[in-house]
Parts: sequence; C-alpha cells; structure tokens
Amino acid sequence: MIRALLVDDEEPARLRLRNLLADFEDVHVVGEAGDGDEALQRIAETTPDLVFLDIQMPGRSGMEVAASLEPPRPRIIFCTAFDQYAIDAFEQHALDYLLKPLSRERLARAIQGVRDSAGERERLQREVADASETQARLFPRGSRVVAGLDCSGVCRAARGVGGDYYDFLPLGERRLGIALGDVAGKGLFAGLLMAGLQARLQSIAPLYGTDLETMMGELNRAMHSCTQANRYATLFFAVYDDATRSLTYVNAGQNPPLLLRPDPSPAGVLPCRRLETGGTVIGLLNDAQYRMETLSLAPGDILLACTDGVTEARNAAEEEFGESRLERTVLRHPAGSAAALRDRIVDEVDRFRGAAPQQDDITVVVARVAPAGT
Repeated sequence: MIRALLVDDEEPARLRLRNLLADFEDVHVVGEAGDGDEALQRIAETTPDLVFLDIQMPGRSGMEVAASLEPPRPRIIFCTAFDQYAIDAFEQHALDYLLKPLSRERLARAIQGVRDSAGERERLQREVADASETQARLFPRGSRVVAGLDCSGVCRAARGVGGDYYDFLPLGERRLGIALGDVAGKGLFAGLLMAGLQARLQSIAPLYGTDLETMMGELNRAMHSCTQANRYATLFFAVYDDATRSLTYVNAGQNPPLLLRPDPSPAGVLPCRRLETGGTVIGLLNDAQYRMETLSLAPGDILLACTDGVTEARNAAEEEFGESRLERTVLRHPAGSAAALRDRIVDEVDRFRGAAPQQDDITVVVARVAPAGT
C-alpha cells in the first residue's frame, strides 16, 4: 500500500487528485495540506510514502518544502500548472513532474514509477541488511583476554554498513595486535574498502612482529595501488608483548588513543597520554613514511582508542561530545573490565546525543593490562 499526502493550496485541485487516486487500489490518501508549512507538519505526523506537491503556494513553496525534508524522506511527485520548474524539481530528487490538469493515464504512469521505485528500494534495503550482517561477522566477538591483556571493542555503523574497523590479532603465545581504523566515507563502498584493509592487515601483521614501520609502509603501498586518489583510511595499530609488558604502536592519522595509568591516590588516575607517533593516513601517498614508538606498561594500565564518530557526536544543539567528555568518562570509572568501560563510553555518547541522529560510525576499543595479582 502506497500512503500518499496531497499538498495544494487549491481545494478543487486536491479533490480532483483524490478522485483520480481512488481508482488505484494500492494508493491510500492519508491526509491533505493547503500550504508549505502545513505540509511539513502533516508529513511529520503521517510519515507518507509519497507526497503530491504543488509548487506555487502561499508562504513556503513546494521547492522549499522538498528542500527541507530530512532523510528518510518520502518520494515526491510535483503537480503544477507551470513547466519552468522541472529542472529544479529533479534537482530536489523528485520522482516525477506532472502538469495540471492531470490525466488519469499520466497519473497511472507516475504511480507505476512509485511502485518500481519501492521495489528497488526494498531490494537495496535487503542488500544493505545482508552486507551489514556479513560485516558484523568480521569483527571479533565478545571480549578477549590474551597474553595478560583484557580487550574489548564495539562498532556501530551509522548506515547499516560502515567504514570503521577494529580487530584483535593473535601474534604468538604472548603477543597481541590491536587495530582501529576508519575508512574515508560511509556506506557500501567504505564497508568494502574496510574489509580489504582488514584482510591485508591480518595477512601481513604476523610477518613483521614489532617492526611496525616497515609493516605500515607495505600496507600503505598496497592500499594506494588499489584505491582511488581520494580514498584513504586512518589506522592505529599496536602490538602488546606480555613478556616485556610493552606496547609498540604506530598511528597513521587516527584520533590519538589515550593511555591511562590508575593512581592509588585519592586523585584517581594520572593524566592521560595521547599516542600520536606515526605518520599520515594510509592509501593517500605511495611513499609515506611511518615511525613507531614503544612504551612500557604497568598492571592496570588502560588503552582507549575510538574513531571520530565518538568525539564528534553531536546533540540537538549541535554541540560535539569532544575529547574532554571522553576523558572525564574514563576518569570517573577507571576500574572494571574492558567491556564494562567500553559500554560506559557508548552509553555516555548516546545520552549526550539524545534524540539527535547518529551521523557517523561509532567504534570504541579498550585494552586493560591485567592488574597485579591476577
């Protein structure tokens, strides 16, 4: 059933259109509006699949109504006595453009276009759902306790399929690789590029041990050779060695992860350290060079890495969550498992965002060195 809303400032025009639509068994008129402002209100109230929209109306025009609609938006068919707005109409992604007086034959073709569009949309929705389910299987499942390190991560795509990536790679009995990446863009293409990045990293990381400078250079050249000039990814990759309780890392353009050391004093924890050593994003410059850094860790140390979907999350007032709120969230609750801290961060972002839509993929990785005595 196609749920339609009729928008026209002339009541006889709405009545004629309603009578014509009565001949189509799969079209149900859910309401009418007599001007642009009322149209926006009725669209919000009835969430129609299709809007028949006049162009010249008192106050807000039909073009202004169409331009004001946020995704997911209904399909638009403009109905007007003027032919000079056709180009503007299709720039507003109109499905069709009908000239008054409407004929049943022309209306029938437009309705068939709506049916075809609905079928294509359903097919795309199924494909996105399948791709999203497949992508979810690529991420590690649950928490990992490997080589004295409690690790947990989560990735929540903004559009079903995303370009964020995280992974935990066993690199021997006492070593673990930790990856966090973000492919430029969103949607299916970003998801496909993300899967390619993951596969390459999984194949070459075991070959280099802690020589992350050489490894990142090879990964960068491989990505550069198979992607377009405007496609790239940010990537943080680290190797934790339990034998030396050390962390060797390289940061290729990713938001600097935080390293926190719990403090037994009443102050709670020592200040955060940002892990910035590395180089530029991967896949953009063929000859990019990278530097690595090795840090000594202590029992209870916390590594927190997240993509910019966390720090740049916005609320209804267009305020950003920001790094300071992220730090405060961790500092207030430094104890507990990696999974518990991960969930607290995601919950805090959701509370801050409120009813505002999620604009970007959200990915959080937490790794905690086993406390002394465990």
